[in-house]
Amino acid sequence: MTAPVQAPATDAAVKAYLRLDDIGDEATLTATVNAVNALMVEWFGAPVSPAVWSETKRQGAVMLAARVFRRRNSPAGVESFGELGPIYVQRNDPDVGQLLGIGAYARPVVG
Repeated sequence: MTAPVQAPATDAAVKAYLRLDDIGDEATLTATVNAVNALMVEWFGAPVSPAVWSETKRQGAVMLAARVFRRRNSPAGVESFGELGPIYVQRNDPDVGQLLGIGAYARPVVG
């Protein structure tokens, strides 16, 4: 069992996921991680004490924070240019959706 974690994503976890040593923009990374953590609490509620997020939720939060952080380099949605023109950022990430149980991977509910 892992030690209790207060936030699902951390700056260090996102940097490790993206394999970044020195990004030069720590403030943007911290703001991104804080926004994703706030979104996680909004979506799933604050975990009960002790604050332990499941491994899938933590990995999903790290992947989402990494995606949002990388998105700063493509504000118009263009990831790169190829032979056939621009390559756009994918609208959604099925891996993140599956780990977080959102979108098409949300559990059905009866209203």
